[in-house]
Amino acid sequence: MKASYAVFGLGGFGSRLAEELSNSGNNVVAVDIDSELVLAIKDSVTEALTADVTNPDVIRELDVKKFDAVILCMSTHFEAQILALTFLKQEGAGRVIVKTNNPVQKRILMRLGADEVIEPEQDVAERLARNLSMDNIRDMFEFKGSFIADVMVPDAMSGKSIKELDLRNKYNVTVLLLKKPGSGIETVWNPDVILNVGDQLTVIGQEKAIMDLFQK
Repeated sequence: MKASYAVFGLGGFGSRLAEELSNSGNNVVAVDIDSELVLAIKDSVTEALTADVTNPDVIRELDVKKFDAVILCMSTHFEAQILALTFLKQEGAGRVIVKTNNPVQKRILMRLGADEVIEPEQDVAERLARNLSMDNIRDMFEFKGSFIADVMVPDAMSGKSIKELDLRNKYNVTVLLLKKPGSGIETVWNPDVILNVGDQLTVIGQEKAIMDLFQK
């Protein structure tokens, strides 16, 4: 079932977000006050509109209650973010996600009713720093309260089967995928498969458990 999203603000982040949401099969309405930005994206989304979302009449005409989420990407214009957020909430928008540039703005936006506030630059920096600091953990990100990670099999697990390691019962970490050197990625159906140094796993579990298991 398709979801419907509105993206307000079509700078670099907003335009990319709108395009990716559309490419994933969603209905996307992209809005900006700059007609050139709107023209540039019109063929990549469901609908592209030139409008001032700090005008309450515009918010009302967009019927914002129909969207699964409205994403405000106007972080270089903080006052505009505040006005748009206020009008969105007044018109009954169900979920409003706001992009911001710093923690102070984040606290203000949350108090004004934003359902979620993201800081892309900080999130990317923290993720990169974490990944660079973990030898066996190649990538890790949050997913619905848990963490999914690509990890390398450490020496302590080499020569043992997934069944023997019993990661799910002992650590509440589940192995989803396995990639052995020279082979493609495979879903792990056989718990008797033997792991070796050089194998890559995709696992899901809590961040601390994954780090305790796989970080050197």
